[in-house]
Amino acid sequence: MLRTSAYLLLVVKVFVIAREPDIQPLPRGVPYNRGPLYKKSSEFVCFDGSKSIKYDHVNDDYCDCPDGSDEPGTSACPNGKFHCANKGHTPADIPSSRVNDKICDCCDGSDEYSGSVECPNICDELGNSAREQKRKQMEIERKGYAARKILAAEGQKLREEKLQVVIPLKEEKAQLLLKKEELLQMKNLAVEKEATLKDKHREAWLEKNKMKKMVDSKTLFQEIDVDGNQRITLDEIKNLGYLDDNHDGTVSEEEAKAYIAVDSADADVFFNEMYEKIKRMKHEHEKNRKEQELKDTHNGLAPDEDQEKVENDEGDGNRLESDEDSMPPYDEETLKAIEEADTERKRSNCMDVSKNSCIFSSREAESFAEQDFGTDYAWATLKGKCFERTEKQYTYKFCPFERAMQIEKGGVGETSLGSFLLLTNIDSFAYLTLCTRISLHCRNWREWSGELLGKYSKQSYRDGQACWNGPQRSTEVSYYPFLLSALLFVLRSLILAPIEVDIQCGEDSELSEASEPAKCEYRFVFRTPAACNDPDQEEATHVEL
Repeated sequence: MLRTSAYLLLVVKVFVIAREPDIQPLPRGVPYNRGPLYKKSSEFVCFDGSKSIKYDHVNDDYCDCPDGSDEPGTSACPNGKFHCANKGHTPADIPSSRVNDKICDCCDGSDEYSGSVECPNICDELGNSAREQKRKQMEIERKGYAARKILAAEGQKLREEKLQVVIPLKEEKAQLLLKKEELLQMKNLAVEKEATLKDKHREAWLEKNKMKKMVDSKTLFQEIDVDGNQRITLDEIKNLGYLDDNHDGTVSEEEAKAYIAVDSADADVFFNEMYEKIKRMKHEHEKNRKEQELKDTHNGLAPDEDQEKVENDEGDGNRLESDEDSMPPYDEETLKAIEEADTERKRSNCMDVSKNSCIFSSREAESFAEQDFGTDYAWATLKGKCFERTEKQYTYKFCPFERAMQIEKGGVGETSLGSFLLLTNIDSFAYLTLCTRISLHCRNWREWSGELLGKYSKQSYRDGQACWNGPQRSTEVSYYPFLLSALLFVLRSLILAPIEVDIQCGEDSELSEASEPAKCEYRFVFRTPAACNDPDQEEATHVEL
């Protein structure tokens, strides 16, 4: 009995509340939630508390309150707000300056009550259309969310697979480091032996060459020292016809002084200061003489004999010039040491490649597991995939978590619009390898940059190819679930800068829009199930709010 009485009391109370607007109608343009502020009495207090006016002055088409609160239903106050009830559709507030301006703003026509223009009530039609659109979007959201759960399962599986290879890779890396140390020691021993034998061979050649040079110098000295007094004079130098630089048939005193700087030179001075210059001139003279002899005799030879003589004479000339300058081939022992050192170098280099590859693979697996792919890892499956869209003369390419690119039709190569990585290519490899070696925790990716609509609503791709006479290119990609998109319509009137809905969730992942709102700044619209939230849960939350 008590429960029934309580229920009847509640029904009566609800009925009274529901009928209250009929008992005391609200002033025109006032929403129900502000009804208590316009409760009929002798006076009306402006919302900002600046003054009180007679209640009869509310909506009298004269602006009394500085905040415009006394004229919600007329256009008298420039800062006033008129509330469209829009029964059957979505209520809305419009600037009161639009009241009776002969333009239908409210779908129920309530803003044009003066009768100057006829505004039919189309709220039911718009409401039905909006509800149908919302139903379709909710269906897309449900399918997208179902697809997201599949992506999340795949993403978590990928993460587990990456984590499973980390331990074996670390063990392999430890073994490779030990093997590398062993190979390094073997290489150092082989290289040291190689260097020792090569130095020994070179020193022996230098010593032999020096002795030969001393013998040749002594022979040439004796050839020039015609009086046999063990000193060479200026006159004896003048007797050397091959020092005739100007080819006038004699060696002048000036020409001779270019080869002897003293009155007379003994064997030591000749060896240290004169031998190389005079030997070179003598060799050049002999070479020219042989060439001349060849010219004088080749006409009388058969072609084959002529060619053979040319080759023999050229060979003799080359040997004369190079015998003292070229080091002889290495002996068998040295050649074997060189071969062994080269083998150890190759083994060590191969080990470096294997070790670095192992280190990079290990770090790449750890990085994948550490990267933020959402709370359920639904985004993980999108890494490594690319999506394209053609807009006019360009094809845009978007690879989530990696890079964004622009390709001109008929052009060659790709233009980078930005990267999600802090470092790319070789720099990335070197960076991660260095971090691993010095035991630093390094990440090579940017963070999600969404704010207003949540962390996972936007990514920024930076450091793209520089524009001609402009900044470096950059790209912003936003991810907005559908119900948040609807919220943007309301937010447009509350914030200074408009917010465009770049992305709604979708059943499939696709690059649905690409634009350049400012020079070298790009915006991509990316639709994906990974951006879909549970629509039923969001709807329940929305109703509670």
